[in-house]
Amino acid sequence: MDPYIYPNTNILINKLDIRDEKQLIDVEAQLLIAGIVDISSITWKIDFHKYDSLQIIHHFLFHELYTWAGKFRSVNISKSERVLNGLSVAYSDKDHIVSDLENVFKWAQSKQWSYSNPSLIKDFSVLMVKLWRIHPYREGNTRTVSIFMKLFAEANRLDFNAQLLSQHAGYLRNALVLAAVEEAPEPQYLFNMMSDALDVVSSNKLHLDDEASSSYQMIRQYNVSEQEEKPFKIDRDDK
Repeated sequence: MDPYIYPNTNILINKLDIRDEKQLIDVEAQLLIAGIVDISSITWKIDFHKYDSLQIIHHFLFHELYTWAGKFRSVNISKSERVLNGLSVAYSDKDHIVSDLENVFKWAQSKQWSYSNPSLIKDFSVLMVKLWRIHPYREGNTRTVSIFMKLFAEANRLDFNAQLLSQHAGYLRNALVLAAVEEAPEPQYLFNMMSDALDVVSSNKLHLDDEASSSYQMIRQYNVSEQEEKPFKIDRDDK
């Protein structure tokens, strides 16, 4: 049994006791927008060399709705992905979240986060994928990691178009999914978006046709702009 949802539903238990899925999505979106607008009020608390920076951001964005905001998940999760033919990304085991995050932040400290780094787009994308693949929270991972990357870029004096990511959330998530597949990753879609977000011309940039590139609608043969996401499921061992 998933301790995060109301029995016999896919609806997350929330402080407002909302039992309608659409209403919860709408309220969560409204609170998230308000949190993003005020996100600069917590930047002084954040040490971008430590994994608790993600906890601070997640708590700030979701504390009005979920009691577990900022707390790492206690279950293992999976999600059916259309671009993976129904398979799931292999997210971190719940017992390895902290050690996996520590390894990522240690890796990040070995990189040069400036425009003088010729591998900036790749390194920036890899950092985002590494953090996202861990999926430390039961919900809100993509949004938390996206905000982290925005603040991380600003802290390193990089120009970053966060609006591009929020406007094309479907493309971003599917690009992260394909980049996070360990067996045969396809990072070029994420490279394309990060190149635009950081306003850097990259030789690794995927040259899509003008319409697809401008709207970020297509990944492979899939239209990801109107994709309905599947809910997370807990692994059988955690039931």
